[in-house]
Amino acid sequence: MNFAQQASIIQQQKFTQHQIQSLHILTLDNVELNEFLQNEYSENPLMEYSAAKQSPVNWNSSAASRDDSDYPEIAAKDPDTLLNFFLEQLNPRLFSNPEWNTFKLLILLLDENGFFPYTSEDLYQMFQISPAVSSKCLEILRTLQPQGVFQPNIESYLLFQLKQKNTADPNLFELIEHHLEHAASNKFRCIADDLHISLPEVRNLIRQLKELSPRPLSGGYLDNAAYITPDILAVYENGQWDISLNDQWIGNYSLNDYYIKMMHQSSDPQLKSYFRQKYERANFIIQRIEQRRTTILSICQAIFRRQENYFLYGSSLVPMTLSDIASDLGFAVSTISRGIKNKYLQYPHGTVLLKDLFTSGIPSSKDTDVSCAKVIETMKKIIASENKKKPYSDNKLAALLNEKGIKISRRTVAKYRMNAGIPSTLERKNDR
Repeated sequence: MNFAQQASIIQQQKFTQHQIQSLHILTLDNVELNEFLQNEYSENPLMEYSAAKQSPVNWNSSAASRDDSDYPEIAAKDPDTLLNFFLEQLNPRLFSNPEWNTFKLLILLLDENGFFPYTSEDLYQMFQISPAVSSKCLEILRTLQPQGVFQPNIESYLLFQLKQKNTADPNLFELIEHHLEHAASNKFRCIADDLHISLPEVRNLIRQLKELSPRPLSGGYLDNAAYITPDILAVYENGQWDISLNDQWIGNYSLNDYYIKMMHQSSDPQLKSYFRQKYERANFIIQRIEQRRTTILSICQAIFRRQENYFLYGSSLVPMTLSDIASDLGFAVSTISRGIKNKYLQYPHGTVLLKDLFTSGIPSSKDTDVSCAKVIETMKKIIASENKKKPYSDNKLAALLNEKGIKISRRTVAKYRMNAGIPSTLERKNDR
């Protein structure tokens, strides 16, 4: 009984570990998958690798891979190049015209080091941009590559890097926030006295500080910017979508026949056990890679069935949740979440992050949900036809939207209006 129970526990633990590894592989984008497989190949003699003859499809055709040494240098002083570099990472269909124009302006205001020293109040004073719009756009720009770009200053950029590294040393945070000038002028005693630590501890903090990058656009160039390699490619041909993974450049992995033969012929128990473990690991990885491919393609096909008008004609996204796709495919919601994580889809009209295709919906009187983008589009049409001398209040907009079957509160109208950069009733009023 004890032996049987122990064997059952061991099997259960092994199965759980395999599950965890399978889920991890599913979350990887293609570039991460390539790195993962290369590491496995370098450690496992039972894995055979044959390099691909083609390069990955990238947003920038001059970049053959995501290796930094292959990136063309992009001068930060060239506003057009810099503007295009950042705008290529955004999908214009997901933003209103005011937001897109705000993106352009904010990019042009970026300094040569990659810092953005202006506040929302500054932007309102200089360009009359709504603080809600500028804050939203700036928050999105800060998610772009290279990491840490659009931080207000070097202190914020250094703190950003610490958070990315999950560094928890409070003294290092304190050093950056209050003692950078002392660190630059080697006034270590001042730092030690203020932080109540020893000089060796200060030197250790300085060493960690020097490991951080001093600016996002190092040396005036986007040296370390990661070009986005789409994970999925979609082409519309002969009236139907051809969806494939952009992974041919990764190469082929298989089992090494020579070592499999050695495993069977070896009389050394330890060597045989070693090869058996490596064989099981290699076989497991290869099977999970194929499972990942099938799962991602199934998810994308389900997305295209629901959002075909968006991909073909640029229509608004229809409401679509992770649960919707999970129900369509009979998968768990967590599987869908992992399958779309950090993965980009390239189609004839652009490149989009898969998670951005999922929208929340607002109930309508037609037993269907209306997407947030559709609500804003309808709101804009109503405002375009209003009397400029007596523009609609948010209460009135909510009532008019309700008449069109869109059930929405005044507060939600105000939120959507501000996010879309639509001026308030007072700002839209024109007495002339």
